[in-house]
Amino acid sequence: MNDAWHIIRVALRDTWNDLLTTALVNLLWLVLTLLVVTAPPATLALFYTANRIAHGEPTDTGDFLRAVRRFFGTGWRWGLVNGALIFILIADAFLTGRLSQSPGAHLAQGLYLAALGVWLLLQLYVLPFLCEQESPGLRLALRNGAVMMGANIRFSVALGILLLIALLVGTAFFLVTVAAGGVFLALVANHAVLNRLATHQAAQKGQEP
Repeated sequence: MNDAWHIIRVALRDTWNDLLTTALVNLLWLVLTLLVVTAPPATLALFYTANRIAHGEPTDTGDFLRAVRRFFGTGWRWGLVNGALIFILIADAFLTGRLSQSPGAHLAQGLYLAALGVWLLLQLYVLPFLCEQESPGLRLALRNGAVMMGANIRFSVALGILLLIALLVGTAFFLVTVAAGGVFLALVANHAVLNRLATHQAAQKGQEP
C-alpha cells in the first residue's frame, strides 16, 4: 500500500510540475479521442509522453504528436483487442442478467465483471510496457504485463483502488479531470511499472552471492 500511495503522489507531482505541457497533451488526447480514428494511437502516445516524463526526460506536445504517428499501427492493434474483449465481457454480463435471475446467472455475471476489472487493471501495465520495450509488440507487452501483475497482486489491487479514488475525486472537480486526468492516469501506470521493475532488479541483486 505504501508503494502504491507513493506512486500516486509522484504522478500528482509530475502532473503539477509541468502543468502547461500536461494540460496541452491531455487536451490533444481528448480531441484525437473524439475523432475515433486516432483514439487508440493517441492513447498510446499519451502513455509514451507520460513514460518520458516518468523517466525525467524533457517532453512537449511535439513528442506526443510524433508518437501518434509512430504508434498508429500498434495503437490500433491494441485498440481492436482491447475494445473487442471489453465489448464481449460487458455484453456477456448484460445478457446473462437479462436472460436469467437465478443465483448461477448472478454468479456468472459477477465473474464477467470481475474479469473486466482484471483486464482494465492489466492495461496499466500493458501500455507502459509498449513504451518500455525496444520493439512495441503487443503480444510481448500483454505477457509482460500479465507476469508483472500476477507477481504483484496486492500492489496492483491497492494501486487500482487508490487510482479509482483519485479519479473519482477528480471527477467531482470536472475541470481537473479535463485538464490532466488522462496524463495523470498514464503517469501512475508508468511509475508503477518502473517501480516494480526497480523492485525486481533490487531483489535479484540481493540474491546474488
